[in-house]
Amino acid sequence: MSEPISYGDALSWLDRHINIEKNSHAEFPPPSLEKIREVLVAIGQPQTTYPSIHVTGTNGKGSTSRIITSLLMAHGLRVGTYTSPHLVKINERIMVDSHPIGDLDLLSELYTLKLLEEHSGKVLSWFELMTAAAFSHFDTVGVDVAVVEVGMGGTWDATNVIDGDVSVVTNISLDHVDILGPELSDIAKEKSGIIKPGSSVVLGVEQEDLLPIFLLKESQGAVVLGKEIVIGSNRQAVGGRVLSVTTKRAAYDHLFLPLFGPHQAKNAALAIAAVEEFFSRGLDLDVVKAALERSTSPGRMEVVLRSPLVVLDAAHNPAGMLSAKQSILSDFSTIRSWHVVVSMLEGRDPNAMMIAIDNEKIASIIVAPTRSMRAMDVAKMADAVAKVGKSGIIVDSVTDALETAIESCKPDEGVLLCGSIYAVAEARESILNRSLK
Repeated sequence: MSEPISYGDALSWLDRHINIEKNSHAEFPPPSLEKIREVLVAIGQPQTTYPSIHVTGTNGKGSTSRIITSLLMAHGLRVGTYTSPHLVKINERIMVDSHPIGDLDLLSELYTLKLLEEHSGKVLSWFELMTAAAFSHFDTVGVDVAVVEVGMGGTWDATNVIDGDVSVVTNISLDHVDILGPELSDIAKEKSGIIKPGSSVVLGVEQEDLLPIFLLKESQGAVVLGKEIVIGSNRQAVGGRVLSVTTKRAAYDHLFLPLFGPHQAKNAALAIAAVEEFFSRGLDLDVVKAALERSTSPGRMEVVLRSPLVVLDAAHNPAGMLSAKQSILSDFSTIRSWHVVVSMLEGRDPNAMMIAIDNEKIASIIVAPTRSMRAMDVAKMADAVAKVGKSGIIVDSVTDALETAIESCKPDEGVLLCGSIYAVAEARESILNRSLK
């Protein structure tokens, strides 16, 4: 149909709504799913027309969701995937068979929601609107299954209007403590909210004292990493990792995963277990191999330049920074030293993050602000760098920081950029512009 507003107008309308990703957490409204439920009822409950796999956790949600999508597609299913945040374009959040929603389709979904808001007077948040648009689009195009990544938390996240056939919790560590915390047990309770009586549960939670929070929820049963799910081998290979995974249903050996970092084996194992639970059976080894070989995870230990080596990682909390350190020391062990670009958002713990990433191979640390309104003050980041015994170089922008790091590289040195997804997005844009010059 012909829309009376343009795609740009629709995005401008969307951006006039509260967006916790961009604005201060202080603007976060009282938790409630009432409004998004009412809107979804008004447009026909699209989220009930297909089964779903719901994914939460502190880190690894995006990679796990993408691997699940690849596994489901390898079984011939049409798969809708909803993830956040995006790296380059908003359309990336809503994908069908790994292809982002088209501009006209997104315009149509947003226009419908705009008319409904004007008629009802019920104003949703930015994320609630995108979530409703995703669920509606998946219904419109007729997906066989949706893979839905939680935005933040679980119980009160807008995505929790679905009753996932499978609920996946990748891990629990400290993040968003001002909203979800302050203790790990508080975060675990919030994330356990996605588990419903009809869900099969897949847990990557490693803390024994937290497991009861999930296992005591009413469900169809749970499988746990380290118990029913076991990672056998997990070794570096050219272009990724080679691993083996054993579940309660099957054994999968000699799997090649074209993603960097030892932690990606956990994400792959959880994804395999989730798809097993979805089908209630073991999977064909050749299908699993083919699916994993096609898996991608942009912005997660992503190599964007080879000479010098430049790696981008969306690590944005201490656990993520620790994984980034382990990745560069294991998967890129031939690199003698690293120039690290760090750009964080307010609300993070810069001291804990710098302690997590600090290692003997760091030659320099460059700090810069992102373009986000939540960008952390560079002096605060530089102070955290000084506390680990290094000198922080302050630069005005992520682009300039990346260029400074690249120009500092000797033949056997590399660049790691980390700290926030927004920094990764800016760096990808910078690398693209650099290649076009």
